[in-house]
Amino acid sequence: MKQFLIISFLFTLLAACSSKPTINVDFNPNTNFQLFTSYQFSPNANTSVDANPIMINRIQTAIDTTLAEKGLTKHEYTDKNSADITIQVSFSEREKQNNSSFSIGLGTATMGGNSRSSIGVNTSVPINSKADIITKIIIDMSDVNQAIWHGSDSYEAKADLSMEQTNQAVYTTVNNLLVNFPPEKTPEKVQK
Repeated sequence: MKQFLIISFLFTLLAACSSKPTINVDFNPNTNFQLFTSYQFSPNANTSVDANPIMINRIQTAIDTTLAEKGLTKHEYTDKNSADITIQVSFSEREKQNNSSFSIGLGTATMGGNSRSSIGVNTSVPINSKADIITKIIIDMSDVNQAIWHGSDSYEAKADLSMEQTNQAVYTTVNNLLVNFPPEKTPEKVQK
């Protein structure tokens, strides 16, 4: 029983150590973020074939909610200097590698000095057919064309997430990303 508890503890410890933090924040330490009172979204949009303007709108809505709670005012984009901060948002999606499968194999056997063989077959059958999608949200902020803040965070969900669940996942991710915005003035990179 003790061996089982020790092995169980080691696996738990390894799992905890192997999980990488997903929040990544970096900023210009020479920027006085306390001076900023307004923001706007950059009109530059992703025009690739697989662009999703609805997802961009979800991210911007989540940013609006979070920054309004912090006292910043949104301006509509008229030119690059109509607000203190210009925000560019983007995202990427990728399918998580699913290693949940088992293999069936047939091959050769030796019995009592006699060798018997058969045609070898090996197949892999997936256990879970619904793929997980990892969505990475990226927020870049600039002040008069100078980069001042960059953040990215990811969430993982099933591909068949409902619209309400997607909205909540985006809001939670953006809120976690901006929880320490505006940053305190420190010279080193911040990672959580």
